[in-house]
Amino acid sequence: MADLQIINAVIDLGTNTFNLLIAEMSGPGAFRVLHEERIAVKMGSGGIHKKKLLPEAIERGLSALSLHEKNIKKYGATRVRVIGTSAIRGAANRDKFIDLVKQQFGWAIEVIDGNREAEYIFRGTVNSLPPLEEKYLVLDIGGGSNEFILAESDRIIWKKSINIGIARVLELFTLSDPPATAEINLVETWFGEHLSELEAQCHLHNPRILVGCSGAFDTLMDILEEKEPDATFRKSSVFPLNDFFRIHQQLLSVGKEKRSLIPGVDKNRVEMIVIAILFINFILRKLEIREMIHTHFSLKEGVMYEMCS
Repeated sequence: MADLQIINAVIDLGTNTFNLLIAEMSGPGAFRVLHEERIAVKMGSGGIHKKKLLPEAIERGLSALSLHEKNIKKYGATRVRVIGTSAIRGAANRDKFIDLVKQQFGWAIEVIDGNREAEYIFRGTVNSLPPLEEKYLVLDIGGGSNEFILAESDRIIWKKSINIGIARVLELFTLSDPPATAEINLVETWFGEHLSELEAQCHLHNPRILVGCSGAFDTLMDILEEKEPDATFRKSSVFPLNDFFRIHQQLLSVGKEKRSLIPGVDKNRVEMIVIAILFINFILRKLEIREMIHTHFSLKEGVMYEMCS
């Protein structure tokens, strides 16, 4: 008798994008990717600091899920997990969206806390990395929160989810286009005020490798390789720091219109990529990072590994 084909789907309900992963279980704790897609929704737009999902954001979210549902049915996924993160878990009216999703699609959204989010991110990330002899810091830059995981080999030393995501920064600060030096300094000061615990932990454990996963790091890799977003699937690869600093200067030296024409720039991240590179540059300098690795794997892959275990 032929082996039963098990196809799973994971939807990561991020603050900026709803990310879909469809994969076939290929063995215990292993899977083969069949389809990936991300749809910009900006769930936190206009309401993230008010702890509220605005009606238009809810509509964008439901519309994105309708598109994801079509692919889930197309590939015949029999198990679907839908994970809610920062914008949803922080919204006082999240039950409205949760109920609508249940009614329309039959999916029960799992709203997870920041610690659980970091654990899933690490599980997805660590399975994509080559063996690392040094301690390293995993960074997932989100719209609502950023997750930090200090690790050694396949073991978490320390983890933290901090509400300093890109959508929050964009609503707190009005920046010129491109941003002025004084504005950059103001944003960096704000970053520093929220990262004292991270700085203390990194001073204690001394990581010299930054592992950047998904989101903005995918866009940076696409810029480096001058290709269309998500043109090829990858697990992980070294991102030379000299190249990052070159791209950092390139993106900060032009306005939105010219930035959108740079090969590899995701059109949905034209504004957000500026804050993201400011943040990455701040982390690299503050923590004296010597090496950076990009991985395509993150939360949704971590959940998929759990489903295949």
